[in-house]
Amino acid sequence: MDFPEIGDLSRRVKILVREHIPNRQNGFSPETVCKDEVWGKLEVVGSGMYFGTKQVESTVTHRVYVRRYDGRTRPQDLYGVTELEIDGVRYRVQRVADVAGACRFTVMDVEEKGDVGKRSGRPRISDY
Repeated sequence: MDFPEIGDLSRRVKILVREHIPNRQNGFSPETVCKDEVWGKLEVVGSGMYFGTKQVESTVTHRVYVRRYDGRTRPQDLYGVTELEIDGVRYRVQRVADVAGACRFTVMDVEEKGDVGKRSGRPRISDY
């Protein structure tokens, strides 16, 4: 895996986590909270990697590169991160690793989940 080049980190990446927030009924409600927002690079994976991940019941559609910051974007810091949001599209994080073991960039293999603005389920009349 090669390092991103100058100017490649040109997209805003929101790092989202699921937290359980206390509610009024003496219980907890799951909420998606923005943990951090950094610059990153989004690239589509090749078909060889895509079909290789299909065999293990995990689909990787894209790779996201971010600069490594201590306490923010090291692979250890991203434990528990469930999703990323880039340009209005959500991605579910499958794997997190250090690029080439050099402690300069972090790479995340992700699965595209769809547009943030669209609801799942039946289409609305306004969607036609």
